[in-house]
Amino acid sequence: GNAGTGAKPRSLRFTWSMKTTSAMDPNDMMKEIRKILDNNNCDYEQRERFLLLCSYQDGPPVHVPDNGGGGASSAQAAAAVQPIQWEMEVCKLPRLSLNGVRFKRIAGTSIGFKAIASKIANELKL
Repeated sequence: GNAGTGAKPRSLRFTWSMKTTSAMDPNDMMKEIRKILDNNNCDYEQRERFLLLCSYQDGPPVHVPDNGGGGASSAQAAAAVQPIQWEMEVCKLPRLSLNGVRFKRIAGTSIGFKAIASKIANELKL
């Protein structure tokens, strides 16, 4: 249960280079984030009030036949189409009295993650 968690986003100092800040209401920010994720064919599930777990599959998923051997070729193919997963969290910036959006990579290549994360950050109208 989420007992004890208030309705406010948690305070967080920015550690990542992509600073997406906004004076918008956090709930409106979440709406905007979900809209942009939809526009970019990203899947997401809402884990907490201000936290989304997002994933993005670049290109059509390739089904690797499982021959039981699990050789290098099938491992490479699986890696090539691994979906990029990341968290997006709306958090409060204590010093600026602004809100920010935190991107955190969970899975996938860092190149793929940076590409989709910066695309989303650029499209957010916050």
